[in-house]
Amino acid sequence: MGRGTDGAIVNPRAVAGVLVLAVIASGVVWFFGVGVPLSLAVGGVVAAVGLTWTAIRDGPSLAWPVPPVRSAPGARRDLSETAWALRSRGGVPERALARVRAVARRRLRTLHRLDLDDPDDRAAIEAVLPPAVVAVLRSERRPELDLAAFGTVLTAVESLAPLTDRTTTERQP
Repeated sequence: MGRGTDGAIVNPRAVAGVLVLAVIASGVVWFFGVGVPLSLAVGGVVAAVGLTWTAIRDGPSLAWPVPPVRSAPGARRDLSETAWALRSRGGVPERALARVRAVARRRLRTLHRLDLDDPDDRAAIEAVLPPAVVAVLRSERRPELDLAAFGTVLTAVESLAPLTDRTTTERQP
C-alpha cells in the first residue's frame, strides 16, 4: 500500500501495525458484547484513522510554502522607515543618510559612471551635484545635519539625470 511516483511510499510496517491494531480493537469491542457488524465498523474506523495518520505523518509537509520576502531598495517599506526616522529629534539619523548615500552611489554609477568614493571623480561629481551636497554624501558621519539640509540633499539626489538632459542652471538647487 503506497502512493505512486507523485509522493512518498507509505511505510509497510506502519500499515501492518495499524491493521493489526484495527483487528484488535474490533475483537475487544466484540468481546464486550457489541454485535459483529458494529465491531467491524469500529475496526474499520480505527484502520481509516490510523492509515490516514500514518500517511500524513510519513508524507511530505502539508504546509504552504512561504515565498521569500524581497525588498527592493526604495520600496514602500524603506520610504516608510525613512519617514519615521525623520520625525526624531536631534537631526537626521545616520541610517537615513546611509540610504541616501546608497541611492546617490547607484545613480552616479549608472547615469554618469562616477564613483562617489573615488577622489579622482570628485570634480566631475561636483559638476553634477552642488558641492555642499557632495560634502554631505562623502562624509562618514554628519550628526548635525538638520531636516532642511537633508531635504536639499534628497532633492539633489532625486534630480540626478544624465548630463544630456540637463542644463547648467538646473544643477543648482
